Amino acid sequence: MKRVFSLALTALLLAGCTAAPADGSESSTVVTAETAAAQASTGNGEPLRLLQHGDEKQYYFRESVDNTETLLRYRIADLTQYNDYIPCDVEGCTHDSESCPAVAPYTFGYQPWVLDENTLLAMEYSFDEERTTLFLMDRECHNRRELTTLDNCNLFSYSDQACTDGEALYVRGEQNGRDGLYRVDLEDGNLTEVYPFSLGNFYVVGAIGRTYLVEQSQVTYPDPTGDLIADAQAEPSGTKMQLLLNVDTGETRELRTFSSEDGSLNAIETYVADDVCYSFDSSTGALSTLDWNTGDEHLITDQLPLPAEYESPVDYNIKANLNGWLVFYNLPVIVNTETGEARQRADLPENYWNGYGHQPDIALQLKDRLLVDCRYEPITRTTLSTDGTPYTIEFDQMYLGLISIDDFLNGVPNYTEVCKGPY
Repeated sequence: MKRVFSLALTALLLAGCTAAPADGSESSTVVTAETAAAQASTGNGEPLRLLQHGDEKQYYFRESVDNTETLLRYRIADLTQYNDYIPCDVEGCTHDSESCPAVAPYTFGYQPWVLDENTLLAMEYSFDEERTTLFLMDRECHNRRELTTLDNCNLFSYSDQACTDGEALYVRGEQNGRDGLYRVDLEDGNLTEVYPFSLGNFYVVGAIGRTYLVEQSQVTYPDPTGDLIADAQAEPSGTKMQLLLNVDTGETRELRTFSSEDGSLNAIETYVADDVCYSFDSSTGALSTLDWNTGDEHLITDQLPLPAEYESPVDYNIKANLNGWLVFYNLPVIVNTETGEARQRADLPENYWNGYGHQPDIALQLKDRLLVDCRYEPITRTTLSTDGTPYTIEFDQMYLGLISIDDFLNGVPNYTEVCKGPY
């Protein structure tokens, strides 16, 4: 089992979690007589969905107006016209002051999330004051209005897993030092604790329907040796319990338990993708679906590569389910969920940035297309230091493009370039 650190970094455009297709569709859940009372008080019965920074129409950026980080500016990529624009209709505007409707005071935060056809949600966080602020905006980043300011509250560090049901934001965080899963009402901004994590070492795996899968660990690691690589790869001993957490009632139910005594603690990993739970056994190369109702596993394939076969660390974490093919973060194969076929992944031409090559990463999964970083261009730019002295910086400018899922899976670089990534 790997040590997991969840730190949301606003400078990273391409997050490590990919949600189900952002097609704007809505699904409903039948509310039975047994569940109606609980849902009436805390939820609308709709399944939770992972928040994304765009949909079929648009993708959203936020960037500093200048290097002083006193003002931020919103920018929108139009995925239908294949261009980007600053959402400002003021004639002659230079987009560098708060008189511009696309500009706001700078605070550390994420690019906006799409709540629905009409609304965006933005989260900002002050590390010095431990304060989280949530804003609502229309789809052109206008009419920015504060939903709530939460003092002594950090909802930012785990916001890469933020979910919504259309009525509330669900996210792990800390309030007055109390770690837990929290719910923020999107009408009045009221914060309520769904479940406290302060009682142990918890990790949120993912959500299906209105249920979270969380892991509670009681483990110890070997004493540090001074070898940073060896210490980072050191395996713990102890137990790990998987719990199903109902967001409406706050009740939990044990699903299964792993122990270092039988080897399962460090061999079994669990991920959620596209409303399906997957279980991996790194000692055998087995990939299975996991039934949350019974805890039963249903084998898909036992042909996944084993960690010992590769010099670099193998990461079974799923990047996306693309037309029934599972694509992994750091695994050279893809797996068909219907047939169990495991085949070599067809690589796209590498993007070269930060000194070495990378496969294009997925920023947004749509119905039949993906928004990815399609190329990089070395740039030299002159900017001003805080005292007004000019200096030059060199960096690799990202460009975003659309590619069909079929082309992505088959390694065909047939991109439709949209715009530059973050400046």
